[in-house]
Amino acid sequence: MTHAGPAVPTAVFGPRTAVGTAHALVLAPVTPRWDEGAFFAPVIRTLAGAGLRVTVVDTLSLWDESVDSMAALVARCRALLPDFGRVDLLCGNALGGAVAQALLPDVDPATAVLLVSGPARTDAVLEERLTRIADLAAADRPGAALALLHQRVLPHGAPGADGEAEPVPADAEAGRRLAAGMRLLCGLDVSDAVRAHRGPLLQVVGSHSQLVTQRHTAAAPHHTVHVAPGAGMRPHAEQPAEVSSLVENFLWEKGLR
Repeated sequence: MTHAGPAVPTAVFGPRTAVGTAHALVLAPVTPRWDEGAFFAPVIRTLAGAGLRVTVVDTLSLWDESVDSMAALVARCRALLPDFGRVDLLCGNALGGAVAQALLPDVDPATAVLLVSGPARTDAVLEERLTRIADLAAADRPGAALALLHQRVLPHGAPGADGEAEPVPADAEAGRRLAAGMRLLCGLDVSDAVRAHRGPLLQVVGSHSQLVTQRHTAAAPHHTVHVAPGAGMRPHAEQPAEVSSLVENFLWEKGLR
């Protein structure tokens, strides 16, 4: 179910009124349009099935032309945190994962964190790939930008992951979102905030990702970074059984189900 909250579109899944139900807040990645949480469907099913109430936020809806940095986007998200009430599990995918990690100093130190391909930092290779997508979108070629993004989220070596990507249908608003989201990630480094977080953290990345890889993650000794063999940027969609099992075990260990 989709809601127009005070400042950001959200979708809510799972138990809504049960006393004591844990709450998971999910921050969305760069999507060409708000997809009502479809990007995280396998994980949402696991969380809701474990009894959690899940609120998914369209992270890019917080962006406008005055937001010129990740810090500015994070500040807007930080201001909204109280509107979501208690957060027992903070989740993020890709851009949403980066924002979630940047918010760690602002949440309860015991908060559990679940990330899928959420970078804590970028490097020259990742930034070049993100910038290429952003430049296509900014040059009024949103279809080409979206096609290249689709290509890059595939595992390295998978059919369609190499060669020239054919443009796909995409409008000007999709291009605007793609250009903004990709550029906001450039220059990212929230590693210190992640390592300082005292709560449990599970990060899942694909071994064959063309974008966010293990080298773009940060973790304290009590955190876990799991590398899904053969997966790209969407290990939760490519290997749903494996990732679901990881998430279920994480919830059990942390007393969230």
